[in-house]
Amino acid sequence: MLPHWKRFLFALTCGWTALLNQSAPAALVNWDVLTWAPGTLTNSYNVDPSNPGPDITFTVTGTKTDFTNDQASGVMTPAITSSLQGGVFPIQKSLQLAADLRTNSKITMAVNFSPLYTLGVMNVSFSIFDIDLETNKDMISNIYGVALNGSHVAATITYGSAISRTGTGLSQVLTGISSSPSTGPGSGAGTATISFDGTAIKGFGFSWTNTNGAPFYQEIAMGDISFVAVVPESNAAAAATLICILATTIRRRNAPDSAR
Repeated sequence: MLPHWKRFLFALTCGWTALLNQSAPAALVNWDVLTWAPGTLTNSYNVDPSNPGPDITFTVTGTKTDFTNDQASGVMTPAITSSLQGGVFPIQKSLQLAADLRTNSKITMAVNFSPLYTLGVMNVSFSIFDIDLETNKDMISNIYGVALNGSHVAATITYGSAISRTGTGLSQVLTGISSSPSTGPGSGAGTATISFDGTAIKGFGFSWTNTNGAPFYQEIAMGDISFVAVVPESNAAAAATLICILATTIRRRNAPDSAR
């Protein structure tokens, strides 16, 4: 039989490991199950059962008259549609922006997580569909995450063959260099995946604009967004409690019958 101290150490190790392995489940902004009143510029959603109230808020800014109807569905955007596939099979719904962008006119997307995520969220990842070149070039710039202290952090970006990337860090710009189909095979060529993996953030954003030319219909869409809440550092107190419980239990089990 193991000595008392070894049994205690084994039990403590098991309990400590269980505590360290606790993690918040991933949350998902799934456009297939959410609603967005067509043409509205801000909406909030409760997508994390572990966090009360709205977990994420979207705010679109820009010249209101720039926004237009999605050519495929006829719905005024911003709106949730399945008009842009982004190489995702089977096709899923996404948050679509369609606009008649003027030369260098700009639309911005700002996304903020609930302040109840006191330590922020991590592993944020989403895709932007249909960054390509039709008559004018789609351009995605000013791509940033917002750290807990308010500073901006750079994203990790992967992108399809219809896109070029210039710059590094917070200066990254994605530009459409060729046409990609809205749906079906090849639609992933205009997709960029943007991730903030290593830093806790409380929000993120980007700008959508064009290069030059007369106002012309352009469209992009945001795919589903995944993130994980950073769990507050309550495990230390829980671990101390566990140690006390284990120690008391082992003392009682090893005490002489007369002392029990």
